[in-house]
Amino acid sequence: MQKLVTATILSVCFLGTPLAQAQSKAEVGPAVQYAVSFPNAVHHEARVTATFAGLPKGPLHVRMARSPGRYSLHEFAKNVYYVVATDGNNRPLSINRPDQYGWDVTPGPDGKVVFSYTLYGDHTDGTYAGIDQQYAHLNIPATLCYATGLEARPAEVKFDLPATWKVATQLRAGADKNTFTAPNLQYLMDSPVSLGEQQVRTWPEGDQTIEPGRVVSGTGGRP
Repeated sequence: MQKLVTATILSVCFLGTPLAQAQSKAEVGPAVQYAVSFPNAVHHEARVTATFAGLPKGPLHVRMARSPGRYSLHEFAKNVYYVVATDGNNRPLSINRPDQYGWDVTPGPDGKVVFSYTLYGDHTDGTYAGIDQQYAHLNIPATLCYATGLEARPAEVKFDLPATWKVATQLRAGADKNTFTAPNLQYLMDSPVSLGEQQVRTWPEGDQTIEPGRVVSGTGGRP
């Protein structure tokens, strides 16, 4: 019994070390990369590309969510069309449609699937996506696909935007002003995005200056 307790303690301690954390992160796999652009916003469309890399053999199960995160059912895949899948060298991959809300794609030898589609969004609310020439509100379950089994992977979302548009979201800042990250699928799906000519208000609070979602100066709070 003493040996079992000691082994358990050592295991817990090891899992807290940087080496263990690095190994755990490596086991998750490379980040899922999304690119979102609006070449046909006048017709309420966005073009979305999701890149899944480091994949094992066998079909990749790509899905659209069926709920915005509450007890109601919404088939978001109904607004997805012009679906194309390629490998990392732009060679086409076959797509199987097992049901109305998903696609199965077998990766090529490079273990990568580049999954692209057009999204239609003409309803701005807390459930769907709304897109036009002035503004885009993206509820992420209605916007971005995901792959089953890769839910623990981090995500990176890059927006290709008109020059005057800005991004408002709780997603974390990435490599440039239009790139954002999430530590996993759950965080990504719970992060709506507002795109357009934003008006941001700041206000003082004690020794801090507050901007919605973060502290921009001062000695307290969290950046």
